[in-house]
Amino acid sequence: MEWDLLEKTTFWVQDVDLRGADLGQVAAAAAEALHLKVHEVMVVDVRPGLVAFDILRRRVQAEAVAGKEKEILKRLKEVPGVILGPEAGVHSEGVLGLIALEPGEAREILSASARLASEISQAVARRALIFASGSEVLAGKIRDTNSPYLIEALTGAGFQAEFGGILEDDVIAVANRLEGALERGYGLIVTTGGVGAEDKDCNIEAILRLDPQAHTPWILKFTPDNNRHHKEGVRIAVGRVGVARLVALPGPHEEVRLACQALLEGLAFGLDDAGLAERIAGVLRQHWQERMGKGGSEHHEFPGHSR
Repeated sequence: MEWDLLEKTTFWVQDVDLRGADLGQVAAAAAEALHLKVHEVMVVDVRPGLVAFDILRRRVQAEAVAGKEKEILKRLKEVPGVILGPEAGVHSEGVLGLIALEPGEAREILSASARLASEISQAVARRALIFASGSEVLAGKIRDTNSPYLIEALTGAGFQAEFGGILEDDVIAVANRLEGALERGYGLIVTTGGVGAEDKDCNIEAILRLDPQAHTPWILKFTPDNNRHHKEGVRIAVGRVGVARLVALPGPHEEVRLACQALLEGLAFGLDDAGLAERIAGVLRQHWQERMGKGGSEHHEFPGHSR
């Protein structure tokens, strides 16, 4: 389990004196006690009776920090030139203050934190937000039938599903809206539309801005004509930021219905992101093959598995 230090990255040892000690060795001893790399801890202040350290990273493993006061003091005592007094102790603010816990207390807090983190993760995972896409929907020229359908389907599957609004045809604006949803604690964020080959389609690119490793398998591939088809084809996306999943689906309602069923089945089966993306893509490819013929056409092809 990782903890965010929230800018409180300093801890200090009191009742300690240095007599010709190598500060690099002093920092290395503290780093080893906390299971950090040597370059991730440095001595930032030395005064009579006090040595202060700074951790040069924002997140730490909880198990490596809580209850480690005695281990830090033990390792410091082994460094030549470090003299610990009878009242020597480790002090800090924020998360690092847990260093001073007794090992038994540390185990209890870690166990309670793990349970709480699990409960929060499960609660977040069941919160879903649905976005529609496109200037046509935004202008009211096209009625959004996808969002009500997805909200009803997800609610029936046990999610707390809400409508997030309509996304513009602008990659930065879309990425900002999705990031805002992540910050508000939604564990499943679904967009419909904006995944095609036109230059205004940008939902795949927006998800890739938030998760560069997102899985984006092709549904159809085109020969770009720089007229309507500016991209290679149609893709869907499944990305992840923290515990939250980002899913980009096509816009046609029939495809949304098929993709939604595949999405819910994949989630119920516990598929990972790659498996979920391929399950959705496979259903949509089959749909297009049935519509257009398995061979596609001179302008379309049906790709196999791809990222």
